[in-house]
Amino acid sequence: MQSKTKNTKTIRHLFQSGDPRTDFHWATPEQILAQSEPPKRLLSTSAKLDKCQSVGVLARVLYFTPGVFCPAATDGCRRACLAHTSGRMQFETHARVRDARTALYLEVTVLFIKRLKAEITLLETDALQVQMTPAVRLNGSSDLPWERLHLELFEQFPDVQFFDYTKLSHRVYRFMLHELPANYHLTFSVDAHMQKEASDILRRGGTVAAVFWPSLPNTWWGFPVIDGDLHDARFLDPSGVIVGLRAKGLARVDTNGFTIRHCKKCGPDGPELLLEFAKEDTHRTTVHRCPSCKNTVSARWKLTQPQKLHHQAA
Repeated sequence: MQSKTKNTKTIRHLFQSGDPRTDFHWATPEQILAQSEPPKRLLSTSAKLDKCQSVGVLARVLYFTPGVFCPAATDGCRRACLAHTSGRMQFETHARVRDARTALYLEVTVLFIKRLKAEITLLETDALQVQMTPAVRLNGSSDLPWERLHLELFEQFPDVQFFDYTKLSHRVYRFMLHELPANYHLTFSVDAHMQKEASDILRRGGTVAAVFWPSLPNTWWGFPVIDGDLHDARFLDPSGVIVGLRAKGLARVDTNGFTIRHCKKCGPDGPELLLEFAKEDTHRTTVHRCPSCKNTVSARWKLTQPQKLHHQAA
């Protein structure tokens, strides 16, 4: 019994995830692989990826178990991750498939990469038939340095545009210095507490993604904000802009600084709202107040699974 407890603690340390449905909270990759059916496919699509077709891009995304491969993820990031809090991503069946993909990559990496290459080849063919640019997000719910771990992907598929969001600033700096493959684009993902790093990257011509609620400002931190929900083809964005993403799922009632809330009443460049109140039962309810005009904004979201509330009221 003592050995089992120790092993469980080790697993939780190695494979942190904000997804309450993942088996990685208690099982090893080997155990998950043994009890799961092999994933039918590795690459998926989404409503936002489908919007890429409006700009001539046929895109696919790879979803692992959220948080397992995210070394820079904050508590707020893990809890609010869209890969387990929005739409069909909340379903138990989807969590099982993400676990199976993750376990397959960890346990049988060679097989996983062979399957991934086969699916990218098929995507290339499909894109050619509809005369679109094939594109792949490898880190749909992860932050792996693919340029270091599997450089051959970019070399084998020079006509495929790979792109990702990352919270690892050193990867973004390498991208801006042209030290990454030419067909791999990175966007720096930030929260409310990362203004200094974000501003430096923006001044150097990089792009930064941030989550806002309840609306997108025109500018933030002195830089223009574009609507990042129109499509997900981030490699088409102009340089030096903040990609504004509207909060979805649990991110709308985030209390960890993952979501940025600006005061719309104070104008397009209004100040950030401060958390005043948070309550949780079957729903999470938050109230934020503007430090300037005292306007309040409330939000409420149903919790499909118990969540531990973390916040610091202003």
